[in-house]
Amino acid sequence: MTKRIVATAALLGALSPLAAAAQSTPATVYCVNNRIMVERATMSQMQSGRGHSEICIIGPSFDFQPDGVTWVRQNLRSDVGGNCRCR
Repeated sequence: MTKRIVATAALLGALSPLAAAAQSTPATVYCVNNRIMVERATMSQMQSGRGHSEICIIGPSFDFQPDGVTWVRQNLRSDVGGNCRCR
């Protein structure tokens, strides 16, 4: 039983830096193929996963992703998934 607890603790300790790294990337407001998105990905990550999609940044970045969703509602008067346009 003790070995199992130690192994579980070691596994969780190994995963902690990965979770921290994922949270360190800010959530940015993007327009992707004319749809609003709030994603924790860099522009290069967004482009690499979407081929020839039209992608642009249309808002600020946020440490807390729900803040980005709130910003979209308050400033773009739309929801995530709503229409947008890259200029």
